[in-house]
Amino acid sequence: MRDAMNAVVASLRRRRALAVPALVLLAALAVLRSWYGTRLDSFTIDEPWHIVAGTSYVRGGDMHLNPEHPPLAKRWVGAWMPADFRLRPEPALEEKSQEREWVEQTMFLDNDFARVQQRARLAMWALNGALLLAIGVLLRRAAGFAWAAGTLALLALEPTIGAHLPVVMTDGPLALTLGVVIVAAGLLAATWQWRWVAVFGAATGLALGAKHSALAGLLGVGLVLLAAALARRDGGVGGLALRGAKLAVAIMLGVALLWAQYGWRFHADADGGDRFNRPIEDKIADVSTAPLRAALAFADRHRLLPRAYLWGLADTVRTGVEGRGGGTHLVWGRLYHGRTPWFTWPAILAAKMPLALAALALLGLVLLVRSRLAPTTRWMLAALAAASATHLAALMASPEAWGGIRHATPLLCAAAVLAGGAVSIAWKRRSRVLLGVVAAAFAAAVAMTAREPRLWEYHNELVGGSAGAYRYFENEGLDLGQRYGEVAAFHHAEIAAGGLPLYSGHWVMSLMENQWRGAHVDVRRRVQGLDDDNVAGVYDGWFLYSVYDEVPRPDREWDPAPVFEGMHRVARFGYITVWRGRQRNPVGRAAAMTDEVMEYIYKRNGDDWQRVARCLEPVVALRPQAVDAGVELGNAYLRLGDATRAAGAYRRLLEQDQAPLDARVEQQLRAQVSRLDAGEDPSTIPPLRNPWLE
Repeated sequence: MRDAMNAVVASLRRRRALAVPALVLLAALAVLRSWYGTRLDSFTIDEPWHIVAGTSYVRGGDMHLNPEHPPLAKRWVGAWMPADFRLRPEPALEEKSQEREWVEQTMFLDNDFARVQQRARLAMWALNGALLLAIGVLLRRAAGFAWAAGTLALLALEPTIGAHLPVVMTDGPLALTLGVVIVAAGLLAATWQWRWVAVFGAATGLALGAKHSALAGLLGVGLVLLAAALARRDGGVGGLALRGAKLAVAIMLGVALLWAQYGWRFHADADGGDRFNRPIEDKIADVSTAPLRAALAFADRHRLLPRAYLWGLADTVRTGVEGRGGGTHLVWGRLYHGRTPWFTWPAILAAKMPLALAALALLGLVLLVRSRLAPTTRWMLAALAAASATHLAALMASPEAWGGIRHATPLLCAAAVLAGGAVSIAWKRRSRVLLGVVAAAFAAAVAMTAREPRLWEYHNELVGGSAGAYRYFENEGLDLGQRYGEVAAFHHAEIAAGGLPLYSGHWVMSLMENQWRGAHVDVRRRVQGLDDDNVAGVYDGWFLYSVYDEVPRPDREWDPAPVFEGMHRVARFGYITVWRGRQRNPVGRAAAMTDEVMEYIYKRNGDDWQRVARCLEPVVALRPQAVDAGVELGNAYLRLGDATRAAGAYRRLLEQDQAPLDARVEQQLRAQVSRLDAGEDPSTIPPLRNPWLE
């Protein structure tokens, strides 16, 4: 009998000894799959900003650059940058456009950006790999090895998670840090031990430092922990008070860790200044929702959180919760006007997640609802449900969905935990049927995703796979600049020798001007100055577009037939296409003139308002629905003291019927017109803030 007991104990010890190495192996496999599916990717358009800002944080201590996002990933990557990474002298920066220009010149004109990208990818794999392992280790403690292994296996196969592991953006770390928070919350709620207070507090601090939208998920988790503190009956009033104190300590620890990431300073800069590209007072004033604006102002006035964090939170509320002024949305192949329809985010998730993995997560949900679970597991799942619900509610509160799946990455992590539950239950029951279903689901997931060479672009079979998804959605989950390298190589091999220019008609590629310059790729602007007189928009050369530019968009006055008439498509790189020929495109020229005017005003600080108005009048004649052009034309006349024309420019946006306006933008325009029609002196009326600046 004793020998049998000893054998059982030895077997358990061997299993425990192998558990952590097995989880390390699964995290390493996730990184390996991520490498294979992103090895051809170039920078996303936001990564240079984060890398330069993070390097500046680490080297100089000032944190006024890129306050739109908290510093966790940026500081981490900044510490990995090579010693010869050069930060050019920083001028006074106004508006995001000037800051982006300076950042990209620093990255692409002063540094070996290909080498920088490789170093940054290693840094992010290290950070996200450690977070994956933390989820696995905590899940093993909370729910067992099978659950932990199943969760990590799904995260290793999930394309969107893999796509985010090496990129210097905030969405991947947000999903994984919230995953750590959720599992730690389950352990804390079940035991109320001080060690889990520390773990939960540290995880909360990391989540706060990952992205501002962590606040939504943390709110849900906090409500569950409050319920757990009240639900426990032992210890009477004293026990309740102690649990409340422990929860307060955990929250304070998380907030303290956030302050630590900002160098324990309220002000952004070491000298006590805040050299943001826009003053915090103006940033908070941009928030139109009165309670949120008042809360931000209160927090800033009383120094409750670092000012750079509050600046970024105001930006998140303004662009994420209130929207950027977009009026039309392509959701599941149909255009919707006004706010996004209620099913937008479920539709995005349904199109992006591999069907086999989605089925496994749904199986886990059904099995878990029907199973008797240990207290730790029950509280963990309650935290998972609450965090997912509050995060989804925050997404659905926004009138827009331009970020696509990257804004919903915490929900993918939640699905992985449910799938891990299915694996755990199948293993515990030793059910051949359940084990066969789980194994078949993983095998199908491998078959569906293994040959996907670009994880960022992955869409499932419901929308025609990755190649056909552009007919169903138009958001950043399709493309964020990663095909740059292939286009640059094509230019050098096929275009450069002919001497004809290459024009960009795709918004992402148009933003990469300094990246093109750094690689000696001659991408021309359609409009190269305010004196451009090519109103007919006749161009001869090569052209970059996206595949979704081949679909008519009446809301944008976009008809691809005349634009592509007489041209031929010579190459396709994912969602990016290359065309050759001669085109007549007055609408494209009008959009390019708007970009030139915006640069003149916000990058070069131009103030010849008569000239601005002269340039924009032909633009709004062709594109009356263009919010940026219409607002700036009205503002130009307002600054010139011409009340009649200012009101007319604003009113044109209200009266056009090509694309409905965002409700907040419409309200601002009507207020502006009312003041002008009432005879107020134009010099006393402030210009409208262009919503496309954010």
